[in-house]
Amino acid sequence: MTVDSDKNTPRQLTFRLNLDDDATFANFYIKDADSSSASVAQYLRQAVSRFVSSREQSGSGTVLSEFIWLFGAQGAGCSHLLQAVCHDIDALGLQSFYLDFSVQTGLTPDVLQELESVTVLCLDSVELLQGRPEWERELFNLYNRMAESNTPLIVASKTSPKYLNFELADLNSRMQSAAVFQLDSLSDEDKAAALKLRARRRGFELSDEVATYLVSRSERSMSSLFEVLQKLDQHSLETRRKVTLPLLKTMMKW
Repeated sequence: MTVDSDKNTPRQLTFRLNLDDDATFANFYIKDADSSSASVAQYLRQAVSRFVSSREQSGSGTVLSEFIWLFGAQGAGCSHLLQAVCHDIDALGLQSFYLDFSVQTGLTPDVLQELESVTVLCLDSVELLQGRPEWERELFNLYNRMAESNTPLIVASKTSPKYLNFELADLNSRMQSAAVFQLDSLSDEDKAAALKLRARRRGFELSDEVATYLVSRSERSMSSLFEVLQKLDQHSLETRRKVTLPLLKTMMKW
């Protein structure tokens, strides 16, 4: 997304975390159509159209009309889905904002000011703000401004909001007003299948042998696995060699 340089554009938008180009709905691994993750992904895809029209409606005053909370184990896909929503919003020429508190460790609470002006706001790893009074107060103020402006909010965390314990009591009550969805955990078999899907989207085939070996030897978070897959794809192109187990072992020095 190219941020508008107009003077009315919030200065905090320059801090937006770059989206992963591969974190799209099309690339989201779904084990079967009846899974929780499939339902959540479908719900979010449909929500995008609501987000686009919601700004034309009057604000609700104290409660967000669109507040969605995703949680699941590491690698379940919460971060992926937040970014997929942003990609769809951006493709419509509108403004989204994605901020992952586990990555943007050098920021100060004032980064949350004025974010209610975007079409949809996505906040990741929000559980990390617990016990940090300045951040809690700024998040509480942001929530209230978003309610007034009718700005949709999607949050991701490792746990349900009912198990979080913000020191600011009013923030706890605000966070527990969200529509809560849990994503399915991925087994090693699922992770291998997700790698094969991502490889096909990148234009090459990843064999069962290579996918299974990669999951067994690499750090098991999906972000780490996808990073290795991207390097493997690039290494294959540079060496003009087919993606095989020997090529993976050579590249990783395993």
